Amino acid sequence: MGGNEQGTSAPSAWIELPGFTWEGLRGEGTRTLRLAKGQTLFSQGDAVHHVYVVEQGRVRLVLMSAAGHEKHMAIVGTHGMVGECSAFLDGKHSVTAVASSDVVLRQVEREQLLACLGRDATCLRQVLWLGNVKLRILANQNLLLSHASAAQRVAYHLVQLAETYGEEVADGIALRISFTHQEMANLTGLSRVMTSNVLIQLHEDGLLDKVGSHCVIHDIQGLRQRTISL
Repeated sequence: MGGNEQGTSAPSAWIELPGFTWEGLRGEGTRTLRLAKGQTLFSQGDAVHHVYVVEQGRVRLVLMSAAGHEKHMAIVGTHGMVGECSAFLDGKHSVTAVASSDVVLRQVEREQLLACLGRDATCLRQVLWLGNVKLRILANQNLLLSHASAAQRVAYHLVQLAETYGEEVADGIALRISFTHQEMANLTGLSRVMTSNVLIQLHEDGLLDKVGSHCVIHDIQGLRQRTISL
């Protein structure tokens, strides 16, 4: 199954990167920032003064339409970075970042990131890799929201979680990261009730067990079949 980095062609929209250290972004110009669940880190259209490395917890990235409609793009967790995609363009955030849980972040000045990219090849590779992953997630999200049924959307994200973070156990594949029904609902564009109903049906069909935020997939091939028309 997956390693520390998301290596699949269709990476999970939950981005966890324990292997990324961001050593070049420590020291002067950084500080620790703590947000409670539900607090906004930055809003779409805000000027980019800082980027943020997630030390603990999760941050969800939300795209807002002019009419106020929300599309949830990705959930960034351990050692992921948010805000970097807008640091190179017009200097304005392209999405809104909201704490999906209580979160601890390292705040890095935009200029410090840009300077680090010029001198630190590891930092440059990590930022480029992360940008490519987010682009693939965005493309896949567009396809799902345009063409997939509720059950297909949930099944798709479960398959990607298994391929990226799955660990083989006696009765199937255990996901090494947890997710909540609300996070799944946000990413699939479904209500929490509908998302829960889909997960209950998958459990009743013998495809998975979910206790709290932890999940074991018993039949990955059966789950893939639920996405077959995508």
